[in-house]
Amino acid sequence: MQPSPDGVSDPVLASRAAAGDTGAFAILVQRNLAGLRSFLRRMGAAPDVADDLAQDALVTAFERIGDYRGEGAFGGWVRKIAARLYLRALRAAGRLEPLETAPEAYASGHDAGQRLDLDAALERLPGMQRLCVSLQHGAGYTSAEIALSLGLPEGTVKSHISRGLARLRKDLGTP
Repeated sequence: MQPSPDGVSDPVLASRAAAGDTGAFAILVQRNLAGLRSFLRRMGAAPDVADDLAQDALVTAFERIGDYRGEGAFGGWVRKIAARLYLRALRAAGRLEPLETAPEAYASGHDAGQRLDLDAALERLPGMQRLCVSLQHGAGYTSAEIALSLGLPEGTVKSHISRGLARLRKDLGTP
């Protein structure tokens, strides 16, 4: 793994944090907090919920820093934690099912030639497509892991991902 611009890699900082260096963990938080909030908003969390979940994910990461093996970026590891917390919050609120019937803002007033940024394009996806695409491409979950987490057949998850990616390509003007 490549060191960051300041010369210290995530695994080195995590190792220091596991040994009690709170300053090392603070650097990991500084590097990852904004991206973590954005990831949660892309999944569909409201800004205030994304902020709370990002903080909860970082607290969990701090408590379990010894579990981080350094096989990938710390940001990816903490995104998986945040994704699990978000899914739990959706289940607790009883909102997993209604996501599938999200309003179709996509169809109204959409100019085919207009290029949208990724955040806006993700917001226009139906909720379950956005969630599945974000879990796979944002948190690195496999379709089998997503299916297990959401209680859906794997084929359904693959379909949501495929349709979501096709719609994103169309919105973003990519082949």
